[in-house]
Amino acid sequence: MITRRSFTLLPLPLPLPLPLPLSLAACGGGQGADPSSNGSTAIAPTVNPPQTGTPPVVTESDAWRPRFHYTPLRNWMNDPNGLCFFAGEYHLYYQYNPLGSQWGNMSWGHSVSRDLVSWKELPVAIAATDRVMAFSGSVIVDRDNSGGFAPIGSAEPAMVAFFTGFDPVSKIQSQHLAYSLDQGRSYTAFAGNPVIDIGSTEFRDPKVFWHAPTGRWVMLVVAALLQEVWIYTSTNLKDWTKASTFGPAGSAANNIWEVPDLVELPVDGNLARARWVLVVSVNYGALWGGSGVQYFIGDFDGARFVADPSGTIDALTPPAGDLVADFEGSAFPPGWSISGTAFGSGPAAGALDGQMHVSGHLGRGLVNSFHGGDAGTGTLTSPPFTITRRHLSFLIAGGSTNLTRLELLVGDHVVMRRASGDDTEVLKWQSWDVSALIGLQAVLRAVDEATGSWGHICIDHIVMTDAPVAQPNVADIALWADHGRDFYAPITFSNLPDGRVLWLGWMSNWDYARALPTQPWRGQQSIPRQLDLVTTPQGLRLRQRVADEVSALIEPVALVNIGSVAAATAAASLAAIAPTGRQWMARLVVPTAGLLAAVGLELFKGTAQAVRVGYDPAGANFFVDRTTSAPRFAGQSERHVAKRLLDGPEFTLEIWADGSTLELFADGGTVVISDLVYADPAATGVALFHGAENPLLRSLALHRVRASLFAPVT
Repeated sequence: MITRRSFTLLPLPLPLPLPLPLSLAACGGGQGADPSSNGSTAIAPTVNPPQTGTPPVVTESDAWRPRFHYTPLRNWMNDPNGLCFFAGEYHLYYQYNPLGSQWGNMSWGHSVSRDLVSWKELPVAIAATDRVMAFSGSVIVDRDNSGGFAPIGSAEPAMVAFFTGFDPVSKIQSQHLAYSLDQGRSYTAFAGNPVIDIGSTEFRDPKVFWHAPTGRWVMLVVAALLQEVWIYTSTNLKDWTKASTFGPAGSAANNIWEVPDLVELPVDGNLARARWVLVVSVNYGALWGGSGVQYFIGDFDGARFVADPSGTIDALTPPAGDLVADFEGSAFPPGWSISGTAFGSGPAAGALDGQMHVSGHLGRGLVNSFHGGDAGTGTLTSPPFTITRRHLSFLIAGGSTNLTRLELLVGDHVVMRRASGDDTEVLKWQSWDVSALIGLQAVLRAVDEATGSWGHICIDHIVMTDAPVAQPNVADIALWADHGRDFYAPITFSNLPDGRVLWLGWMSNWDYARALPTQPWRGQQSIPRQLDLVTTPQGLRLRQRVADEVSALIEPVALVNIGSVAAATAAASLAAIAPTGRQWMARLVVPTAGLLAAVGLELFKGTAQAVRVGYDPAGANFFVDRTTSAPRFAGQSERHVAKRLLDGPEFTLEIWADGSTLELFADGGTVVISDLVYADPAATGVALFHGAENPLLRSLALHRVRASLFAPVT
């Protein structure tokens, strides 16, 4: 059974006082060259002086705590769960540890709001027990009482939560439900739990929704290590029938899939052209490492999702050629011989005991010499085969020294080629030019002679090809919802009354979530975003725009609001204002014609460093550059880029900053980059950077954003 656990909420310090608004009209006669000049007046790419105002002295955690992005008062939070609208309230449940600021004791925390921005934190809704932790899931409103959980004659329907029940002893993950008859404040576990149990330790994150055309409930669950979404249907919420599977597809093979969602979205504002979008969060195979969110556009008939061709590279599609070995059987292919213990008796199905997650291989099997850990040694040798094409290509990972290698032997065992991994567990393509050896017989030998760190090798899918096989760029493998490091596990709200599709996601990354330098809380949610699809020159793409409720927090009197001016004039306007604090929104519009160098804004600017957000015409890329000389954790100091999707005559940057969160919505939300930034609390300036040509800006506006968290819910 699931029991409730109560705790006392402590007051949050009040939002920091901000300077009074300062309005600047467009400045005439500003410094710098005329926008029509050829750049003969020298202007350094970034000559904006550091802000000279004296900001208030605050602690790091107080400065970094968001004021309009949801954070709990204290303790650990990750995935949003059960986003739902009911009885005039938006419900935000989330993965929560009520006992500390690290992952553990996973329960469903709970907050409610009447406006999507002012949240009231309530007691834990579904608490962990010694037998069941409450992992991620969703909530629906059972208006027709199809589950029979509401009393007969009740005027108010039940709210029904679906979540993954994790048994900390057996490690089994199964799907549970619980129902609420008090507007989501408390939940009663269903006596027949679990409603789906396949005996798996990696089967989680149910998303349930009503499919009106077929008159059935639909549940998505991920088989996490298979990179599959399993689709179930039900008429009573208790008995579920598996209808289909989707995957593997999209992002790098053999990562971890989590938190699926499936929504129907209008195309270019036209509901008659609506398409279905399947969303899957992935770990280990995202753009910059760690966590990310990919999506697929296609059709859904109530039982099966079929994705459109996306124009992206599918990392799971083997290259064409003459196959030497793919290691998909329970034993090594006929004729392959083994010595020593490192390679075991047959192909491995991913990582072995004590090994980190292995990814990038095709199918289920691969060569893995981690049997017995790094201390094991041995060889695996192929039978002779004839070289028939110009290149021999294969996937390889593991140790980078010559002690762990794949080698090609020809004739009297003369080594002609050799290759090693790159000290990672991600298999990547390498190719040898063997054109001079066509027609000869050769032998492949995998060698593990190392006994120390990275003393193993992983190999898969050896194939002779006409051209080298290039390792695909992760950015080209899938359609990515967000091109930053810190947007994960988003789900959409159910039961919204106005037809919008809204979601929010956890702003963090599993690469470093446990190391984030905040206390007494750890974890924050993104801005609520409205979703639709738009047509771009690259095809249909997801668009995310800030929900209207958040935009209503913008202070009407701008700090800066200027029209068509030279970049140097705009920079002077920004330099003239006092430090802006840590809660604001900026909007910059710049024509692309003749633009020669990157242009954008410097944020959280202090005496030594700043975060740069802008557009670089050289690569047609938007970027967030959070590189720092003193990173607090691995992954913090990086530059994240995203290709522009539109080809209009001007680009837009809409930037929302809040404490330690930064969200860029470029070109109306067709490109989004979300990143966490832990800048010096004293760094509160904003400046503009530009190239020496002093380009013309269409407009620049900078507004403070009001704090909203922990306001009373009335």
